[in-house]
Amino acid sequence: MKLLEPGRIGNVEIKNRIVMAAMGAHGMHEPDGDWSERFLAYYAARAAGGVGLITTEMTFVSQALEPFAKSLFNVASDKHLTSMHRLAEKLHSYDCRLSIQLTAGFGRVVPFPVVPEGVKPVSASENRYFYFPDDPAWTTRAITTEEAEALARAFGYAAMRCREAGADCIEFHGHEGYLLDQFMTGLWNRRNDRYGGSREKRLTFAREAIEAIQRDAGADFPIIYRFGITHYLEGGREEEEGLWIAQELEKMGASALHIDAGCYETHWWPHPPQYSPPGCMVDLAGKVKKVSTLPVIAVGRLHYPDVAEKALAEGKADFIAIGRGLLSEPEWVNKVQSGRTAEILPCLGCHEGCKWQMIVGEPTSCALNPTCGHEIDRALNRLKEKRSLLIIGGGPAGIEAARVGAERGFAVTLWEASDRLGGNLWPAAKPDFKHDIADYIKYLNGLVRRLPIKIVLNKRATAGDIKSFGADYLILATGASMESPPFDAAENVLTAIQVFSGIEPQGERILVMGGGVIGCETAVYLARRGKQVTISTRRDADALAADLFDHNNREMLLLMIKAANINVLSGTVPVKVEKDSVVADQSGAEKKISVDSLVFAGRFMPENGLSKALGNTGNIFSIGDCVEPGRIMDAVWGGFNTVREIEK
Repeated sequence: MKLLEPGRIGNVEIKNRIVMAAMGAHGMHEPDGDWSERFLAYYAARAAGGVGLITTEMTFVSQALEPFAKSLFNVASDKHLTSMHRLAEKLHSYDCRLSIQLTAGFGRVVPFPVVPEGVKPVSASENRYFYFPDDPAWTTRAITTEEAEALARAFGYAAMRCREAGADCIEFHGHEGYLLDQFMTGLWNRRNDRYGGSREKRLTFAREAIEAIQRDAGADFPIIYRFGITHYLEGGREEEEGLWIAQELEKMGASALHIDAGCYETHWWPHPPQYSPPGCMVDLAGKVKKVSTLPVIAVGRLHYPDVAEKALAEGKADFIAIGRGLLSEPEWVNKVQSGRTAEILPCLGCHEGCKWQMIVGEPTSCALNPTCGHEIDRALNRLKEKRSLLIIGGGPAGIEAARVGAERGFAVTLWEASDRLGGNLWPAAKPDFKHDIADYIKYLNGLVRRLPIKIVLNKRATAGDIKSFGADYLILATGASMESPPFDAAENVLTAIQVFSGIEPQGERILVMGGGVIGCETAVYLARRGKQVTISTRRDADALAADLFDHNNREMLLLMIKAANINVLSGTVPVKVEKDSVVADQSGAEKKISVDSLVFAGRFMPENGLSKALGNTGNIFSIGDCVEPGRIMDAVWGGFNTVREIEK
């Protein structure tokens, strides 16, 4: 298997072809930016899981131009460098190599909450600030020639310090429209000194930074350069220039190229959403392989072992970078190596536990793996005495509660009212663009077979049944169901759940009532099946899918709606369904819409009858959607934390 074959980047031999991609790890630092024990444990778990090369989050080479960077990791600090040395030693103990990602900074995309008052963000030229593009007060200032020279030199000192601390190589943070990418791109670099003008001169900063590393850290210290072949943005980098840059970087002395795409304006490329196909950027890496002799690292939803192996086998990449897939499953490599791929906990592409936990200041984590980023503080303690645990409901909350219970030593019994486990994951997995949910269902069913859990299907529990069972602890995870359509029963009215459960709407003209994420996904699903679809929403059209938590996922879903030619009626509420039409209130006026069927995508309401009957006191706990309908992350984390705390 090529994934498990050793590889080489420069003079560094790597035991396999799996690279952990750089991801923000905010929330894991000490107050002064130093790497904490939590930070080290997070990376050590992935090294223990078999990863060949781990790339840390971006580290500033200088803190002079972006003042907020003073609260982040500082390679100039001896204290901080001691932490890097400890990380290197820990990873090396697992025969895992360490790469430090070095960044020039944010530039025009610096997060606005951390910009001190009166300080202008810097960029290669005077540019619009990403977060307030129409506010002239927020334009960036052009970095001076002297500042650019000093910043390029700083790469050399930073790389030297990394090598002294035991790092095996460094990676340039040259992608996604950050400051280094701004120097390389004509859209943002309109300078007339040696750092700008022609596309050759736009690479001067990168060339000087590489020269500084070769001079200060040694010509044999490997340099991985990560950049986007194209920005998929009007005026940004096109593919032809990206391939030219790859060849130029090889001439400059780069040791490997890490290939992705996109920028902040097209953020669904560097941060692929749940709707992106597996290996969404592999073909770009394959194009680089044709023009460069350097090792190429591919990235982009490559946590599927078969997809990753195929990319290597077809010669489209030499290494596979996995980011979020190693958050959900730190044992990814070990499980591939031992033939246990069915036991890999999948990544859903939701961005909820990884990106958004970090943004709100919590440790980077995972919606499906609550111990990610909490390797130290969320350990599961074994029970001192045997206890019984009865769980009502076999959705994600109930199964996670059962898993944690079994691992802690409970005698676990789970009752599920239907004939299968998974709950509302089943309809959610129906569209082909939600295949990760289907993978998660398979994983959960395999999990309960491997653990000492007694599963009883087709068991609709009553309060009397529960009391007769007499468990020491009771978990109610009875889920939620979609509210009924606000119309008299009719053959041409279905709910989204019915559609995703296999019931076909009548006719070709379909009106989907509801502009939330469920309605939008239902509309795309039907349109891709050849239906003529219209969405009606009581809100404005620009509020479509506003309940979708992550903006990467939301904006890609909106692109899918546009590509499917789905009509959107804003401010429109159906009030009556007729045989071949729907009467709607459109901003106070009556509108008749010719349709064959209406699909209602309403709210989910908690199934909380047992909770009300039994209460939530003492040894009874309600979790997941039966408390408040929410995200998969809410359900999983609720099940995990509730059972983890019992007799802790």
